[in-house]
Amino acid sequence: MTEVKDNSSLPLLLAITGAVLVVVLGGWFFLNQQTRSTDVSDATSAGNAVTSIEDIAPEKAETGANPATRAEPAAGTFEEPAANIDVELRKARLAADAELFVLPTSQSALYYYGRVLNADPQHAIAAAELDAVLTHVSRDVSELLDNEEYDSAYEIAGLVAKQVPEHEIVLETQRVLDEYTEQLVAESIQLSQDGKDNKAMSLLAIVESLPGRNPDYIAAVRDSMNEIRDVRVAAERDTAQRARLADGEAKVAWLAQTRAAIEQGNLVTPAGASAHDLLAEQNSWDAEREELTNELTVALLATAQARIGAGELDTAESLLDAAAELNGTAEGLDDTRAALEDAFIEAQSSRVVSTRDLVTITTVPPRYPRRASDRAITGWVIVEFTVTTDGATGEIEIQQSEPERIFNKVAIEAVGKWVFKPVVYRGRTINQRAAARLSFALE
Repeated sequence: MTEVKDNSSLPLLLAITGAVLVVVLGGWFFLNQQTRSTDVSDATSAGNAVTSIEDIAPEKAETGANPATRAEPAAGTFEEPAANIDVELRKARLAADAELFVLPTSQSALYYYGRVLNADPQHAIAAAELDAVLTHVSRDVSELLDNEEYDSAYEIAGLVAKQVPEHEIVLETQRVLDEYTEQLVAESIQLSQDGKDNKAMSLLAIVESLPGRNPDYIAAVRDSMNEIRDVRVAAERDTAQRARLADGEAKVAWLAQTRAAIEQGNLVTPAGASAHDLLAEQNSWDAEREELTNELTVALLATAQARIGAGELDTAESLLDAAAELNGTAEGLDDTRAALEDAFIEAQSSRVVSTRDLVTITTVPPRYPRRASDRAITGWVIVEFTVTTDGATGEIEIQQSEPERIFNKVAIEAVGKWVFKPVVYRGRTINQRAAARLSFALE
């Protein structure tokens, strides 16, 4: 990680960095004393066309998304007095040379490039150099995320968001934090259902410590876990009470509790109080057990079908597994299972994945349009396409491009020549939607 993490004084910084930073920061001090700026002659010369391909998987906005995903690094603008563009641009370059990319906040390359672009949003040189700086920062943030240093990554993403709200650093940091949150919440709820309350609350505490999380969402999850615990404790209390009853009274209580669990939809959860667990209790009431087993199987199949229709496929699969465990020959089980498999395939085929998740056989870089090369125009294109069952690409669509239309045609031509290993999902070869970002730059 090359990012400076504190606001060290100038003497301490010079002591650490040595003679190179003495020269750099000496130049910086000189610029701060200037009363007039000099002309900047940093025109970028165009060389051979170089095209790089960066794979992405665009996030799809969903109605009713998990509240934990709503908190994002705060976006804003640099609120500083108007500055001399030439002086600020030189300060930005000195900061970049010293690898002060983002921190300290008011002495970083990001800060000074932001001041230039706030004064002149069309300053192409500053925009290009800022993009190069953020490329370095992106690698640092990725390393922080890989090392689970989420607070540091979130701090940097927040600073980047003030200047470039939709930069991949901001989006990737939010995506990683959201996915980690969803994983921990799901594990916490499962542990709670399994009766491991202390472990469940410990995981939820980790969620709460992550930066940018929604406290209302965490409170709602905690309330849900408490309700699961209360239901389980009550069920355990009822079980203990039944043990003290005469056999006849115990059977009546068992029948009533099991049937109530079926009617209330507690088919496989919570642990100890579900109809599935109640039927697993050891007793001698075989006739009643068979009757309740049939009722539960019917309820499981009906609920699984409803979950398939709602797109809750993992839940539907769990319900079908429970039904098969009770009665593997139940009427409608095979048909429902086939419908579930089709739904899984359709959902996976429609989900847009990164080309990093695919096995690439052939990729062809796009040619650089002569008009763009002659005018030193750079940019990027986000392309979505389908990897067919034979590995070819089809249904190629431009999702976003900058500048518009300049590189669209060559991007589509290039992607049309790509070949991937066909995607196999749940034992079947499927069509798979994918996305890639194609960048166009001149050296």
